Amino acid sequence: MTDEHQHRAAERIRVELIEADVEIGFGLVDSALGELRAGNLVFARRALEDAEKVLIDIEQRLQALDAEQRRPFGPLVDELRRAVHAAESECAGAA
Repeated sequence: MTDEHQHRAAERIRVELIEADVEIGFGLVDSALGELRAGNLVFARRALEDAEKVLIDIEQRLQALDAEQRRPFGPLVDELRRAVHAAESECAGAA
């Protein structure tokens, strides 16, 4: 494998990991809201803490990409951040 091919493969893997992290983040928010509605506030809060950690991971992974590769993730990350914060507010209101 040439260096160029390895570099492109590594970049694609980074992008795929970010995509997976975004899906995980939204899944954690959904789980948190489901558990909150079921009355399990402890689990809901834990899921949201994990979602916050996923956001940190995404931001770190994005730094490894160039600006053009990061651009499509901006709206998704913003949406995920809003979803996490809205769910956190909902949890705070349930306490």
